[in-house]
Amino acid sequence: MTPQDLFRLHSFFGALTDGETRELLKRAVTKRFAPGEVVFHQDDPGDGLYGVLTGSILIVVESLEGKELILNMHGPGEFFGEVALLDGEGRSAAAVAREASQLFFLGRSEFLAFLRQRPEAMIRIIAFLCGRLRRATNLVEDSAFLNVPSRLAKQLIALIDGNGPRDAAATLQISQSELARMLGVSREMVSKQLAVWREAGIVELGRRRLIVRDERALEQLIAGGQRLPRAERDGSKP
Repeated sequence: MTPQDLFRLHSFFGALTDGETRELLKRAVTKRFAPGEVVFHQDDPGDGLYGVLTGSILIVVESLEGKELILNMHGPGEFFGEVALLDGEGRSAAAVAREASQLFFLGRSEFLAFLRQRPEAMIRIIAFLCGRLRRATNLVEDSAFLNVPSRLAKQLIALIDGNGPRDAAATLQISQSELARMLGVSREMVSKQLAVWREAGIVELGRRRLIVRDERALEQLIAGGQRLPRAERDGSKP
């Protein structure tokens, strides 16, 4: 993927004129990261916006106890770091290269100079950030009200949708450990549920790979709205 492709695919940058795109591209650079290398730490200065050209990036937060939660995973064609880019505050989470990755980087000062000349572009950025906020709200709601099978099914469908066009079966390059960190649960819980789905023919498991054979079954599980019983949510006994 080229920087031009990255701009064309993005919901905000795709609306720019050819001249605007060329202007921003002149201000950007590319950076390479090895597997496991930190792109930025939580609370680092928000110095710019990143886009994924090749590879994939994990957005993670860590508790005081050292427990890690994956908030998002970005692949080719996706941007990250928008919030700190705009408000100049510290990064709200860390970014780590999941594999060898090449990133597009646009510095904050260059981007703000561009926006000052085009205030109408801010409307599109606000809409994009609202989408990110809704996703964060849904994550909190799911963790409170949905049981693990429903949350896992919802996460798999979200990952499938983020992969773009596909054949009958959807292949996800992701490990069970990463799925567990996305949900904030143990790997054992994820492994147990995937094993049940494998026996039912819904998924096929491999090393750092998962193939969804029956996407409809997962969608039906989500549509069923398996919420935790009220007594269990409230912490009381039935």
